[in-house]
Amino acid sequence: MATSARRADERTAAGTAAAVVAVTLWGAASVMAKSADRLDGLTLGFHRLWVGAAAMTVIFLLSGRRLTLRLFWESVPGGLAFGADIVLFFTAVKHTTVANATMISALQPALVLFVAGRMFGERVTGRDVAWTALALLGVGIVVFGSASTPAWSPFGDLLAVASLLAWTAYFLTGKRAREHLDALDFVTGMSIVAAVVVALVAVGSGRDLGVPDGGSWAIILGLGLGTGGFGHFLINWAHAEAPIVLTSLLTLLIPVVAMAGAALFLGEEIVAAQVVGAAVVLGALAVVVARRPEAVAEVEPEL
Repeated sequence: MATSARRADERTAAGTAAAVVAVTLWGAASVMAKSADRLDGLTLGFHRLWVGAAAMTVIFLLSGRRLTLRLFWESVPGGLAFGADIVLFFTAVKHTTVANATMISALQPALVLFVAGRMFGERVTGRDVAWTALALLGVGIVVFGSASTPAWSPFGDLLAVASLLAWTAYFLTGKRAREHLDALDFVTGMSIVAAVVVALVAVGSGRDLGVPDGGSWAIILGLGLGTGGFGHFLINWAHAEAPIVLTSLLTLLIPVVAMAGAALFLGEEIVAAQVVGAAVVLGALAVVVARRPEAVAEVEPEL
């Protein structure tokens, strides 16, 4: 039993580290998306998705694997959710503050907690719920504090809520898909599905999908290859190593990274309430992360 518990701790630690890197990249992605001020959300999402899908396909084929109908079929739910999340979120950050858009997305753990135990048999304790509630209170403080800043928009916040629902669906479908597919298979399959679906919407909209300058292309490549491809590979690898409640809670780091980045690189105003809210989020998150390995070990079966 001691060996089993130690292995569970090691796997959880590795999954946690991968998830931390992924969410840090995603925090930077929101700042990059808003800085692409010559592209609307749909156009940016279209280019980011096809670049990411092309890169993942090349890596996938070079690994000696083959694209199959089964792979695409099992990737459809995740791809649909992912494509919707990308377009909705990129549009949201164009209309409201980066802090608001990312903090609203950080409400995802609350939604995950409702279904994680039933869908995946993971243990969700009263302490998990309590600390998550405190973290979400911190999110609320940031959102309401942003209402006094000039970049705030209720329409942008509504788009962020829609993105939240798609983001939660992506997280859950990714966890489910990882029961049958490894990380590279799933990320490749869902990236292709998302790119195709968003391409149909973008082309059907009749808008100009041209990229006006090299700076915009640099942002697209950074989103598609770095924060997108590498970040999503890491989080989907982490799904098989750590509980979804833990990896979901780690996404609460995204708005903190994004808020700091927006202040430094975009000149977005940070008010006192946002700082207080971010501190509450980080404190609650630290407690949950610190105690999750213990909870996992308690329910790990004897070998």
